[in-house]
Amino acid sequence: MLIRKLDPKSFVRAYNADLQEVYPWEGVVSPPYGAVWAVLRPGETSKSHAHQECESFFIASGRGRIKIGQEEALLEPGDVTFHRPFDEHELTNVSDTEDLFFLDVYWEQKELWTDPEGELAGEAAPVGQGPVTAEGVERVLVTSAAPTPNGDLHLGHLAGPYLCSDIVTRYLRLRGYDAHYGAGTDDNSWFVQSLSEELGLTPQETADRFYDEISETLEMAGVHRTLAPQPNKDEHHVEIIQECFTRLLEKGHLVEREAPLPYCEACDLYLFEPTIRGRCAHCGGAVTGHTCEACGWHNDPSELLDPECTRCGAAAGSRDVKRFFFPLSRFTRELQVHHRFTPSSPRFRAFCEHVLEQGAPDIAVTYPADWGVPVPVEGYEDQRMWSWFELGPRYFNYARLMAEELDLEDGYQEYWRSPTSRIVRLIGFDNSFYDGLLLNAVYLAYDPEIRLPAAYIVNELYRLDGKKFSTSRNHRIMGRDLLAVAPRDAVRYFLAYDGPEREETNFTLERFQDTVRRDLAEGIQGWLSGVAERLADDFDGTVPATGDWIDYHRRFFHRLQEHLEHAAEGYQPESFSLHQVTAVISDLVREARRFGRGERYWKLVETRSQENRTGIALELLAAKVLALIAAPIMPDFAGRLWQALGFDDGGPGDGSWDTALEWLESGKTLDGLDQDFFPGLAEYLETAQAP
Repeated sequence: MLIRKLDPKSFVRAYNADLQEVYPWEGVVSPPYGAVWAVLRPGETSKSHAHQECESFFIASGRGRIKIGQEEALLEPGDVTFHRPFDEHELTNVSDTEDLFFLDVYWEQKELWTDPEGELAGEAAPVGQGPVTAEGVERVLVTSAAPTPNGDLHLGHLAGPYLCSDIVTRYLRLRGYDAHYGAGTDDNSWFVQSLSEELGLTPQETADRFYDEISETLEMAGVHRTLAPQPNKDEHHVEIIQECFTRLLEKGHLVEREAPLPYCEACDLYLFEPTIRGRCAHCGGAVTGHTCEACGWHNDPSELLDPECTRCGAAAGSRDVKRFFFPLSRFTRELQVHHRFTPSSPRFRAFCEHVLEQGAPDIAVTYPADWGVPVPVEGYEDQRMWSWFELGPRYFNYARLMAEELDLEDGYQEYWRSPTSRIVRLIGFDNSFYDGLLLNAVYLAYDPEIRLPAAYIVNELYRLDGKKFSTSRNHRIMGRDLLAVAPRDAVRYFLAYDGPEREETNFTLERFQDTVRRDLAEGIQGWLSGVAERLADDFDGTVPATGDWIDYHRRFFHRLQEHLEHAAEGYQPESFSLHQVTAVISDLVREARRFGRGERYWKLVETRSQENRTGIALELLAAKVLALIAAPIMPDFAGRLWQALGFDDGGPGDGSWDTALEWLESGKTLDGLDQDFFPGLAEYLETAQAP
C-alpha cells in the first residue's frame, strides 16, 4: 500500500500560495493530470494568472472568493470550481484567521483551447477595453510619440513609431475602418529651448524650423498624418492643458511639495532635462535628462547618481524648491489591470508591471522654467509644466481636432469613450514609463471612465553599423538623405523587414541594398515580368476566365488564403509584426514564381488548355493579393500594380482587403503589367549611391 502524507515541510511557495505536489508521483505513477495540495494563508490572494490547462479547485476547509474573468463567487468546503484554458483567475482567502485548504487538479485538453466561435479561449477584457478590430468598432485614432523638433529624423527615428503608424493606419483603412494618424511635435520640450540657445534663435523659431524639416522627411517617406498640429499655434492648446491641470488639482491628484532639485552654482541654474546628466539610479547607465535609454526607468533629477551640469561640467549641488507632484502609485491597480489585458510587446508589458510591483514614484510635473505652458496657480508664475505631462491632455486635443475634421458631435469623447472607437499608441521602448504609466494615470485621474489605448506597438533601438545612432557624433543616416537617392518603397520595405520590433536590430547600407535587390528587383519585379510575358504570349494580354482545376491549383489557391491571413495577423495592432508581413510577401512571390514556372508547360498539351487558363488566372489573382498585402508598406508599388491589373481607382481603396480573392475581370486586356514597378531602383543599385 502506498500512501503520500501531507507534509507542511514539503510545501513550496508559488502563485502566492503554499503548494505540495501530489501527482505526478515520482517512481510510482504519472497520470494524465497534475495535482497539488494548496494552502492560501489568511487574507492572501493567489497570483492572478492564466494557463493552457483546464483546472479545478476542490475546497477542503476555509472560505474563499474565486474570481474567474469578471465573475466572482464565494467558496465553502465541498465546492468545486472549473476553469477553462486561458481563463484569468485568482482565489482570495476571506478569513483573517483560518487557512484556505484545497486540492488543485489540472490537465491539458487542447480541444477546449478555442471557444465555440473559434476564438482563443480566455477572459474577456474589462468593460471599456477590447481589441482594435472587435465587432462594432468603426473608428481608430493612431497616435505616436511626438517627435521633438530639435533636429530632423534619422533612420532610427523613421524605423520606429512614425513609419509603423502610417503602415498600421493604411492597413486599418484597407479593412474598412475610419482610421487616422495624428502626431504633432513636442515644441515645448526643454531640449528645444536648449538647442535654440546654441542656434541663436527663439525656442519657437527652433521648433518651427525642425517641424518643417520633420514634416518634409515624413512626406518623402510617404508617411501621411491626418493631424500634425504644432501645439503653440493651436488656439485651444494652452486652454486644454491648463484645464486638465486645474481639474487634477481640484480632485486632489496634484500635490504641492517642497523637494530638492539639482542646482549649478556656477551657472546659477536649476538642472533638469537637457541641463543635467548622470547615471541611472536603477541600472547605473548613462543618462542625460530624466530617461534611461538602457532600462527605460524615469529618474527624478534628484535621484541621478553623480549628477553634473551639461553646460559647464560642474558637479551639481541642490536647492529645495516647491513644485507640484503627481502621485502615480494611486493608480497602480487600474494600470495593472490595463496592462494585463492590453496587447503590447513582452518587454514593454514586463517593464510596466515591474515598475508597478516595485512601487510607482511621485512625478514632478512643474519646474522652474520660462518655456512651456504656464502653471495656472498663483505663486507659480516662474514655473512651467513638464512637457511629458503636457503630452497627456494633448491627445484629447488630437481627438478634438479630429472631431472637427470629421464633424463629430461629442469631441474627444467620440474617441476616448465611445464603444465604437479605439486608440492605438506607437512608441519607442525608451518612452515606456511615460506612455505606459504616467499618461494613462493622468487620463484616469482626469476621467475614470476614459478608454485607454487598446493596443501598444513598441519598437526597440535601431543601430547603425553596430553602434547607436548619434547626432552629436555624426553617426547617423538622415531619413531624407537615403530617400533622396533610393525609392521610398525600397526604404519603407527594408525598414519594415529589418526594423527593431522585439529586439535591437542593426542597419547597414550593404544589407539594405542586398535585401531590396533580392526581394524587390529580382523577386517581385522578376516574377511580375514573367507573368506579363506569359499573359502576352499565351493569352494576347487578356485575362482569361478559370477553366479546369487540378489538385495543385486548389493547393495554391488555399496558400493565397493563408498568406492573406498571416499578413492580416502581422498588420493587426494586437499582433503587429512587419517582419511577419515582409516574410509573407517574400514567401508569396517565391511560391507564385515556382507555381508559374510549372504552369507554363500546359500549353504544350492541347487538351490541357483549360488548366492553362486556370493557372494564369491564379497567378494574376496572386498578383492582386500581393498588391493588397504590400499596400500599407509599399503604397507606390501597390498603386502601380493595382492599375496594371485593370483597376481604375489608382490603388487599393478603403475596405478593399475583403475583395482580395475575387477574380480579375475576364476578357480585360492588361497593358501595364510589363512595366518597371520600382522606378529608379535599378539605377540606384547599379550606382550603389550612399547618402
